[in-house]
This record gives sequence, structure tokens and C-alpha cells, in this order.
Amino acid sequence: MIIQMKKAVLLSLAALLLSASAGAQVFNHLSVGAGVGTDGLSLEVAAPLGKYVDVRAGYGTAVGLIGYTVKDLSVPEHPGSRSSYETPVPLRITLGMSDARLLFNLYPSAEKGFHFTVGALFGSPAFVRGTLSDLPADYNTVGFDVDGYLVKAKDGVLVTELCAPGLGGSGFAVKPYVGIGFGRAVPTSSRVSFSFDLGAAYQGQPGLWAEGEGITGRVKKVQLTGDQIEDLGEVIEEVGKYAAFWPVLTFRLYVKLF
Repeated sequence: MIIQMKKAVLLSLAALLLSASAGAQVFNHLSVGAGVGTDGLSLEVAAPLGKYVDVRAGYGTAVGLIGYTVKDLSVPEHPGSRSSYETPVPLRITLGMSDARLLFNLYPSAEKGFHFTVGALFGSPAFVRGTLSDLPADYNTVGFDVDGYLVKAKDGVLVTELCAPGLGGSGFAVKPYVGIGFGRAVPTSSRVSFSFDLGAAYQGQPGLWAEGEGITGRVKKVQLTGDQIEDLGEVIEEVGKYAAFWPVLTFRLYVKLF
């Protein structure tokens, strides 16, 4: 699948070069668009690269949108001691993605709005945020030791993130995207157009991360596993079965500026 995505991106770049070499007008129009979907809220600018290609660049965020609370999760009363009494803690799950995107709409017809889309999302690897609350008092001081970094709660609250790097790394994600849709990013017959898109962004294998503090006081994100929170490891494993590809369903409104 990754190889196919790379081929799709190369084909789109080839289409751009052919469009420019054919003498087609490039960047002679500009539109702005706002969207809502499973990738959050987004703002974009778009311009034509000839009759058959539009380039789109923008930013989207879903931080804090859509929430669900898991109530049957429990942790040991004392961190690192699984023999201690298990206490239930609520886990609040919300979307946590935030990224820039560079996308290309490829139109088989110069007049119709049906298109294929290829490109990538760039930015934070986080895509889901989990907040554990009502943790026992020991978690405010002892917490979890992860490779020399102490992950602990603050006032009984611990914030974690499900992160996936795509083709990037733990600090910066590159998530290839492919999809299909209908509607033009740069309106042709009017000032305004609507666009519908359906696709998927490749995320790779997700993991659970949280901020940890080292002996020197340095703070960095470290990866938690079932060794720290047993029940949480099972949740991550279950989510990982379905999260390698993030489904993207969006609706956008574009307005042509000139």
C-alpha cells in the first residue's frame, strides 16, 4: 500500500509537469476554502495547475473535538505494583490531530468536478488524546518510570496521546493521503463551489505517549506500554488494529477570490 501511495504521488507530480509544459495557465486563479470532517476543521487555499490539476495547501485541527468516556478502565492503587488494589479511573478520549496538508486534485475531465486526490498531511503524530482522571494520589508523585523518565499525573490527571508517524518519525509525522471526490477546489463557472471528499491517510502503527520528566528536569514524550498500565495496553492493541489508516470524509466550501 505504501508503494502504491508513493507511485500515486509521483504520478501527480508528473501530471503537474505535463500541465506546465503544455503551456496551460498556472496560478491564474486563487480560492479559499473551509471544511469539516473526520480530519477536523480546516482552512485551505487552492490554485489551478492547468485544466486538470488543482493544488491545495492548508491547515486542519480536530483537537478536543468529539469525545467519548471509557468507564471500565482500572489501574493499580500504587504505580508499579500490580498486586495492589485496582481502582477504576475514567478515560476521556477526544480527537487530537493537528496538521498542515499539501494535496493535488486530479480531474479526468476539464469540465466535471469528479477528481482523484493525492498528497500528504504533515505535523504532529498525535491523532487521539486520552485524559485519565481521578488517579490515586501516588500517581502525582511516583508515577511510571519509562527509560529513566517519570510520567506522573498532575492533580490526579494524566494526559496521554495516541501517536502515529506515517512515513515520518516520532516527532514529526508524514501521512500520505489518497482519495476521490466531487467538486472543484477552484470554482470555474461561479464564485462558489462545494466539494465532497472520501479517502484515507496512512498513519502506520500507533503508540501511546505521555510527557515524562528526567532526573535532570528535562521533559520529553515517552511511549507507554502495557507494562505501565495493563488494561490500557489492551485498549491500544485493539485501536491499533484499525488505526493504521485514518478514514477521511470531508465537506468543503470554496470561494474564488480572483
